[in-house]
Amino acid sequence: MFYYSPMLLGLCLLVAVAIAATALWRMSRPYSGPGFWMAGSWSLIAGILMFIGFIITGNPALNVLGNAGQLAGEALFLLGIFRFMDRQIPWWIVPLSVSVMVAFNVHYWLFDGNSDFLMGVYSTIAGLLPVQAIWLLLREKSDPATRPARLLVGFSLLVYSAVTLVRGYLGYYNWWHDAPYVNPYESFSYLLPYNFAIPALVMGFIGVTLMTMQRILANSQQHAQRARLSAIRFERLLGASTSAVMIVKAGLIQDANMRLEQLSGLSRERLINSPVQTLFPAGSHELINQHLAISHTSLLDLDALGARGEPFPAEVSIARLSDDSDDVVMEIRDVSHRKALEEQLVLLATQDSLTSALNRRAFNNEAQLALTRATRYRRPLSLAILDLDHFKQINDTHGHLAGDLALQQFSDVCRITLREGDIFARFGGEEFVLLLSETDAAAAAVLLERLREQVSALVLRHGTSSFSLHVSAGLAEWQPGDDLDSLFKRADQALYSAKSNGRNRVVVWSEGLESPTPSTQSLS
Repeated sequence: MFYYSPMLLGLCLLVAVAIAATALWRMSRPYSGPGFWMAGSWSLIAGILMFIGFIITGNPALNVLGNAGQLAGEALFLLGIFRFMDRQIPWWIVPLSVSVMVAFNVHYWLFDGNSDFLMGVYSTIAGLLPVQAIWLLLREKSDPATRPARLLVGFSLLVYSAVTLVRGYLGYYNWWHDAPYVNPYESFSYLLPYNFAIPALVMGFIGVTLMTMQRILANSQQHAQRARLSAIRFERLLGASTSAVMIVKAGLIQDANMRLEQLSGLSRERLINSPVQTLFPAGSHELINQHLAISHTSLLDLDALGARGEPFPAEVSIARLSDDSDDVVMEIRDVSHRKALEEQLVLLATQDSLTSALNRRAFNNEAQLALTRATRYRRPLSLAILDLDHFKQINDTHGHLAGDLALQQFSDVCRITLREGDIFARFGGEEFVLLLSETDAAAAAVLLERLREQVSALVLRHGTSSFSLHVSAGLAEWQPGDDLDSLFKRADQALYSAKSNGRNRVVVWSEGLESPTPSTQSLS
C-alpha cells in the first residue's frame, strides 16, 4: 500500500481537478479554454484508471489505452491554453503524440520490448508537449490582466516538463544499462511523476483557473466602465438635446431631460413615474398607447401640452431602447415655428401679399374644382370680373401708397360682403375676380350691386387728402359646354360693357354685348 499511495493520491488530485474544471467550464461559458481543460482532465483520469487496471490485471490493451489516454489528456489540456489566449490551436499534437505512443506501445508487446525504453518514450513525448505552451505563456504581453496567473501556469508546466523529462532520462538510462525489470508501483521512475509532476499539473490548473477569473474580472470591469461611459454620454446627450427626451416603461416616465421640464412646466420629480399621457391632450391618449405598444420606431405629428396647459404642434418619435428591453425612448420636438413657417409659405404661395386675396394660381385651382362640380351636378355658378374705376388717377394724384390703401380697403369690403364659399382673387393691378358657386346671374347681380354700393360709400384718407372709390363689374353665368376660359371671356365682355357705359355699374353678360379689345386680360 506504501507504493500505491502516491499513485492513488495523484489520482485523487486529478479527480478533484476534473470536477473543478467541469465547474469552471459551466461557470465561465462562453469563454474559450475551460472546455479543453475539462476534457483533458477527464481523459487523463481515464488513462490512469486504465493503467491501474493494467497493473492489476496485466492486460496489454489496458496498458496501450492507458498510456494513450494520459497523453491525449495532457495534449488537450495544453490546447486549452492556446484557445484561451486566442492563438491558432496546434491540433496536430494530439493525434501525433497518441499515435507515436501507441506504435511504440504495440511494438513493446509484440516484440517483447524493454519497459524502461517504453517509459522513456512516453516521458519524452509528455515532457515535450508543454514546450510550446510554456513559451507562449512566458512571452505573451498583450494581456496584462492575466500576467500573474500566466506566469504561475508557465512555471508549473515548466516543472511538470522537467520532472517528466527526468523520468524519461531515467528510463533510457535503465534501458541502456540493461537494468532488471521493476514493477511500476515499485519503480522510482514510474512514481516520480505522481510525486512531483501531477502536483505541478494541479498547480497549473489552479493557474489557468486564476487566468480565467482574471479575464472575467477584467472584462467585467471593462463592461462596467463602458456602461458608465455610456450612461454619462446618454445623460449628456439628453442634456444637450434641444428636444424633450424621456425614458418610458409601462406607460410611466422613468427619466427625463431638462428640456422636458421646460416644455411641460413640471419638475423632474413630478415627471418621474407620472403617465406619459399627461403631456398630451385627452384626444391623443389612445394613439400614444397604440404606438407605445408597437416594437418598431414611429413618428407622430400631434399636439402636446405646454407649460401653461396650452396645446402646441409637436413632432413625437417613439423607439425601443433595445430589442430585449421594455424601455421606450420618446422624444418631443416643438415644431410651432416650423408649422408657422409652413403656413406662411402656403399663404405666400396662394395669397396676394398686398390684399390677402387669392392669387391667380390658387384661384384657377379652386375655380376649376367648383366648375367641375357645377358641370357634374348641373348647379348654377357665376363668375364676375371687378375693376376699380380710374385707379391710375388715384396713383397719379395721391401716390402709390394711396393706391395700395385703396386696394386693401376694397378687398376688406369684399371679404365682409361675400359668403364663405365664394372664391375671391386678385389677378393683378386693380383687377379682381369673383366666383360664386350655387348662384345664378340674378342672385349674383344683387350681391355685386350691394358690393358696388358699399365701395362707393367708402371715403379713403391718405395724409391730408381724401378720395372715393368706385368699381365696375362684369358678370357671366355658367352655361352647359362652358369651360373656365369661355366663362371668363363672357364675364370680360360684360366688364368691357360696364366700362364703356360710364363705369361704376354691374353688367350681366347677354348676347350682343360688344367684345373687349384684344389687350384685355384673359384667364389663361
